[in-house]
Amino acid sequence: MSKLLQDFINSKSAFRVIYSTPSNTFEGRIRRICVLDSSFNPPHLGHYSLVKESLICNYNDSPSHNKMVLLLLSVNNADKLTPQPASFHHRIEMMFKLADHIHESLKIDVKVGLTNHAKFVDKSKAICSYLSNDKQLSISSIRLSFLVGFDTLIRILNPKYYVPNSLASALGGFFETSDLFCLTRSDDSISLENQFDYLDSIASGDIDGVPKHWSSNIFLSHNESLELSKISSSSIRSNISHNNEEWFNKVTPDIKNYIANEGIYKD
Repeated sequence: MSKLLQDFINSKSAFRVIYSTPSNTFEGRIRRICVLDSSFNPPHLGHYSLVKESLICNYNDSPSHNKMVLLLLSVNNADKLTPQPASFHHRIEMMFKLADHIHESLKIDVKVGLTNHAKFVDKSKAICSYLSNDKQLSISSIRLSFLVGFDTLIRILNPKYYVPNSLASALGGFFETSDLFCLTRSDDSISLENQFDYLDSIASGDIDGVPKHWSSNIFLSHNESLELSKISSSSIRSNISHNNEEWFNKVTPDIKNYIANEGIYKD
């Protein structure tokens, strides 16, 4: 695993696929790639639920058999930093196990990729550049869907993160090739009604700096599972460090065994 990571760093590539369930290349039938970009520290059933819901969405154009999943990890400055609390090679190993679980349970092709970019717009460009080098594909026929939670959606569309550029200029290219799939929050911080009102406000042109036509590139879905929506990597790490076995039901069996065998997240 360390060799895969080091090879990627040494290559100076912006994006690389390092693992695939059955298919060895992006197949020509694929029309949409659902990209789950996370720290995977560790991967959990909340991640799985987000992927599952993203595959149900029709995106106005893509039946389920024309989709695939990409689990994406940013390793920016991986050659200079020792990430905590789990190293990159542990996270990558767990991503492989999550990829296998998604493939086996949802009957969908899954790939694991690495990128050295931190921003969504740069990640999108890097993936599209990678796809354009595959002569079997027509890159113009494939769209990316980045899977996010509602909090992340709000941050992505916050103009303050793009100063001195405008939001429209910073993300215009992103929405030409990519969409956002978002699950609603299921806590008391913001009501379900207000979350859907936010998307309606974009469509009406009422959100300052956000072009209203972007609403057609944002797909908001109601998170039906309150239990899964509350799972977080930080809560799992806390459970483990306090010897609380509640985390057992928050990850897949293979990932549970891996964490236990490797002694990850122990104080």
